[in-house]
Amino acid sequence: MIRPSSHSLTGALALVLVLAACDTSAPDSGDAADLTEAEVTEATAIIADALAEDAGGLAASTRDLTASVSADSMRAGPRGVRGHRGRGDRPPCRADYELTYDEATGTHTVSYACSRETETGTASFGSELTYQFRDASGGFVPEPGAVWESVDAVTFGGVRSGSVARSRGEVQFVSAFEQTGEWALTALADDATPGVLAGRQRRTGSRSVTGPDSSRSRAFSLDLSGSGIELREGADGLGHAAVGELVYTLEMEVTRNGEAETRTVEGTIDLEDDGRALLRVFGLRTVYRISLGDGATDRQTDRPGVSTST
Repeated sequence: MIRPSSHSLTGALALVLVLAACDTSAPDSGDAADLTEAEVTEATAIIADALAEDAGGLAASTRDLTASVSADSMRAGPRGVRGHRGRGDRPPCRADYELTYDEATGTHTVSYACSRETETGTASFGSELTYQFRDASGGFVPEPGAVWESVDAVTFGGVRSGSVARSRGEVQFVSAFEQTGEWALTALADDATPGVLAGRQRRTGSRSVTGPDSSRSRAFSLDLSGSGIELREGADGLGHAAVGELVYTLEMEVTRNGEAETRTVEGTIDLEDDGRALLRVFGLRTVYRISLGDGATDRQTDRPGVSTST
């Protein structure tokens, strides 16, 4: 397993204001229309992994972000985002858990490892995460688990690195990645209003596809960001879900006429309250529905209610 390097978070609360002021609109054009169907399928798979809990993506980060940390474990806070499992929740994957606390900076640093088998393969990654819990006056909360009702805001960042392997028939897909993120969660003290999430995530690495007759590998870099994302009660009533819009930019290596080129794919992701997300690609009419649990992807046709699994 790849172990993460140390990462420090600075100015994450200010990031809320920066992202809120950004214009996240983008034109309905770009390189996506030049991609082959197979390349579009790979692009959506890369984005799905960057979202999926099983792959250490954004869904795993939101679960960690909304946890109440203590010396021996991370437990779900009152607004904790539940696991995104379609057939029942699975315990979080957190082995070799360690926590340190810096009184001078109010920073909790958590490290843990995850290695598990999924329905279609395996996932393995290490995490090193930083937290600052603050009360309504801006002061640090050194023991959030004991006095969670006083926590009004959380700044969160860190590094994950590892690999994800899946198979479909005789074809195997393997991704190696490193992921960094900076997120701020505010408005927690008022139980009458949703908590608000803002921040960004960057995931880089490579994805290889190996079949009976051929193999290929693509490098990628994916940036996603969002502001005004709300923590709402999930559709199943068993916990909270992060609901709102993200924007993304994916740079993916493709090979044309024997030459490696970089294509840019941009679009939006709508996080829903049922453990899924809708992925839109600028320049394409197709919409993709992604499971935030395992990253499974369904391609939606132009006719409502009809989908094709990819």
